[in-house]
Amino acid sequence: MKLMFLGTGAADYDWSKYGEEGIAGSTVSLLEEHILLDCGPTAKAAMERFGVNPEQIDCIVNTHSHSDHFDLDNIRNVASGRKIDFYGSAQACGKVADFCNVHVITYGDEFTVNDCSFLVLPANHVVEDIREETFNYLISCNGKTLLYALDTAWMLSKARRLIGRKHIDAIIWDTTMSQPDNWRIFEHSDPVMFAAIRRVLQQTGNITEDVKVWFDHRARTLWPTDPAEQEAVARRENVMLAHEGESVII
Repeated sequence: MKLMFLGTGAADYDWSKYGEEGIAGSTVSLLEEHILLDCGPTAKAAMERFGVNPEQIDCIVNTHSHSDHFDLDNIRNVASGRKIDFYGSAQACGKVADFCNVHVITYGDEFTVNDCSFLVLPANHVVEDIREETFNYLISCNGKTLLYALDTAWMLSKARRLIGRKHIDAIIWDTTMSQPDNWRIFEHSDPVMFAAIRRVLQQTGNITEDVKVWFDHRARTLWPTDPAEQEAVARRENVMLAHEGESVII
């Protein structure tokens, strides 16, 4: 499974300054060179920056409709009249139906995009319309399984049940905060929260000690500004940081 980080920032960046030093893009990942996981306000610019041809994108899988993950102009520009597939909540699908082939999904659904299969998990996150479902995904491709958990806080019981005994090879996890005890803990995560989840998933046999983990969706105001200090947090937790433009093999 090949994945490229095209954006790693939370919503507190000024994206009118995207491209300047220290300005992370809106969180978006490219899976298997043709599937976008979210499409926020810097998605198209990030593809240009990192040499990704928008015409190779044939599918967008959306986690939720917050503006840093769901930007109509960018989705329209990526689709470019081709009617690409879009998977998301009923509310998100309704907004892009004019220029995408929409697929409304809900918790527990499974769908396949070419050789990648997706299990839809509930995220611990809410948007303005509290009735709108928000998603994490368990993605299986080429014999490997990735837990893609952005944006979310503590793993919900329903998500844990859906995962069951499935083995997880890698995790991309929301770490909006670098320290605990922040009020955002009710819908975002920090390293302490993730460490507890990691220990339990090891106990239940879902992951091994050497599971690959990346911290993603890092807030500008809630992480150290010094990259060396950021890397120190990752080393302490035995994880990696998601870096924009980086391609990884899972």
